[in-house]
Amino acid sequence: SSGNDISNFDNADEIHHALDQLPLLQREALTLYFLEDLSLDEMAVTLGVPLGTVKSRLFRAREAIKDCLKRALGEL
Repeated sequence: SSGNDISNFDNADEIHHALDQLPLLQREALTLYFLEDLSLDEMAVTLGVPLGTVKSRLFRAREAIKDCLKRALGEL
């Protein structure tokens, strides 16, 4: 995407702080997807929820962490 992707942030401390601000279900979704490298289908099975729920949690988590990182970096 156009520079708004969370992977563009280099500061690990800011990313960890942002993760800590997320609700547990969103943090769990990001962790499974980005750190554990699970597919969406694997996440659905692991979490015992429908695929649509996984997609929704992941979308909301990405938006929330981007907003948190932007605030932390003074971009909002």
